Amino acid sequence: MVEILGTFIITSAVIFFGFFAEFLFQKLKIPDVLLLILFGLALGPYGLKYINPSSLSNIAPIFTAFALLFLLFDSAFNIDLVSFFRGLGKGMSITVYNFAVSSITISLISMLFGFDLLHALLIGFILGGVSSAFVIPVIKNLKIKKETYSILTLESAITDVLCIVFALTAIQIIKLNNFSFNFVASKLAALFAVAGFFGVIAGVIWIVIVSKILKKNKSYMLTIAYLLLLYTVTEYLNGNGAIATLFFGLVLRNSKKLTALIKGENAISVTSLTEQLFYSQISFFLKTFFFVYIGILLDFSNLKALIIGAIMAIAIMLLRNTTSFIAKNFMPYDKKIMNSIFARGLAAAVLAQLAIQHNLQNAELIAKITFSVIMFTIIFSSVRIFLVNKEYQSPKAVTKT
Repeated sequence: MVEILGTFIITSAVIFFGFFAEFLFQKLKIPDVLLLILFGLALGPYGLKYINPSSLSNIAPIFTAFALLFLLFDSAFNIDLVSFFRGLGKGMSITVYNFAVSSITISLISMLFGFDLLHALLIGFILGGVSSAFVIPVIKNLKIKKETYSILTLESAITDVLCIVFALTAIQIIKLNNFSFNFVASKLAALFAVAGFFGVIAGVIWIVIVSKILKKNKSYMLTIAYLLLLYTVTEYLNGNGAIATLFFGLVLRNSKKLTALIKGENAISVTSLTEQLFYSQISFFLKTFFFVYIGILLDFSNLKALIIGAIMAIAIMLLRNTTSFIAKNFMPYDKKIMNSIFARGLAAAVLAQLAIQHNLQNAELIAKITFSVIMFTIIFSSVRIFLVNKEYQSPKAVTKT
């Protein structure tokens, strides 16, 4: 009974602190994710020792997977089709460029610290992409243009996929000592094609179900059940479930525009403002606990990993500034925000754990370096976002269009 009460108290404290951190972000522009990580650090083995990371090992994989898919789904409700397709070309250019230069640079730094080429490439691929779990909650509270929002959301979603595909390929090469271009190409094609197809088809089917059968019922929880089914089926068929949920959310968000193509003035929207608020509250809950969890996992016992992680984080931050030549036509505020968002997170943490599961050489060190980079990039990115917002305090300068 005492253990149950203790769990309830900690859960209550985390939610209250999450609300307080979000309030500070809205008022003072101090990123709430940074405060949540610090709170998790305070609860963990390097703080008050209330929570041991090993006690969360059973529920962590389920929680992190659901957090990723639902954050992407909810983020789609802030994207309209016009801004999405307008930003698609630039979004892909920025995504591929940032992933490539980040992966190569991190690999070179890894080799300088004694890793062989293949393990260095693995580290580069693990840490090559920005984190959806960081990007989406942060940009929802920033007054950036819709096109910029779409580009950053698209980048965070796609780089998660690129990290997974290329890191798995690197693990395959290390274990089998054999590279297969066909494996990489087929894996990428399957992930994107299957995910996009299933996401759109699932969205169309759900529009029909809601408009014909559930229009007088509150289908919020049924939508979540359907979302989980979509994710499961897509993953089972070798697609990326998270990308599928992004496309599913995009179809629901733009259901009125899509049904207008068929029904004209009788077009319907299958989501209401109340429903979107409900989803945003779930996202708040997931975001809050995810970043507190990251704080609990932080490990300061390996000085070498901390130093390497700090150097990599600084390199990532400096490289992000070079994105400006692709985004040269953006408003100054949007361009600086884009340059300030480079934190690593969920995908990197999962892939680092995968290296341990495959018993790769120096896997424990790779995992510690990965969490070090996650910590430092979140800190650096949060500070830069705060400084940019401080520079652009005038509401007229940052009005969303």
